Amino acid sequence: MGAWSTAINGNDTFLDIYQNFFDLYNQGANIQDISKQIVDEFAEMFDDYDDRNNALFALALAQWETKSLDPKIFEQVKAIIESGIDLELWKGPGTTDRVLEKRKNILDKFLNQISLEKEKPKRRVKPKFEFSTVQLVKAVAPDGRKVFEASEEFVNGVYSQTGSAIFWESGGGGSVFYFEEQGRTVSARWVDSQTLEVIHDEKIVFTKKDDSFYYCGDQGKVIYVPAA
Repeated sequence: MGAWSTAINGNDTFLDIYQNFFDLYNQGANIQDISKQIVDEFAEMFDDYDDRNNALFALALAQWETKSLDPKIFEQVKAIIESGIDLELWKGPGTTDRVLEKRKNILDKFLNQISLEKEKPKRRVKPKFEFSTVQLVKAVAPDGRKVFEASEEFVNGVYSQTGSAIFWESGGGGSVFYFEEQGRTVSARWVDSQTLEVIHDEKIVFTKKDDSFYYCGDQGKVIYVPAA
């Protein structure tokens, strides 16, 4: 059960289910599909004697907060609390009457809370999306008209891909290559204004690998050289 307080959310089982429910909810998933997915994914918790109560409490609260409380879930929670089954799990060496009374009060308050329909569903919170880059290469062409750049790209702090592009001073630009292997060595140099040489880790598997570039009449080639 992993309990660390008498609070309704004071255990690992509750938090796992509650947080996963709202991860799906905030991604825009259908509310009925969310509950089914939670029950399926955490079937072991819902079937386990020690975890079952907290699993149901978490699902019930999440459903109540989203105005989707399943009557069957509510009745199961009500039966658990009114019968005292949950308190039996708390009894054992070192558990005082004071602790049991505190847990009982919390359960009674929780049941009263979900017995009344919530006025408005909890608002969906749009998942955070942060894009960041770590620049690996920046090389200005001899003609001064364009620059080649390569960077590792991250979404919410997680590596996504290593991409590259040529940008023209007039505002144009286009990708050259990208791959999905973090930490691979890559560098580049302009042989002349129309020839870009890319030196790369020979183990890189490119997802995109253009051998030419073109913008407003400015045309050139890209040469790939595996590092020795």
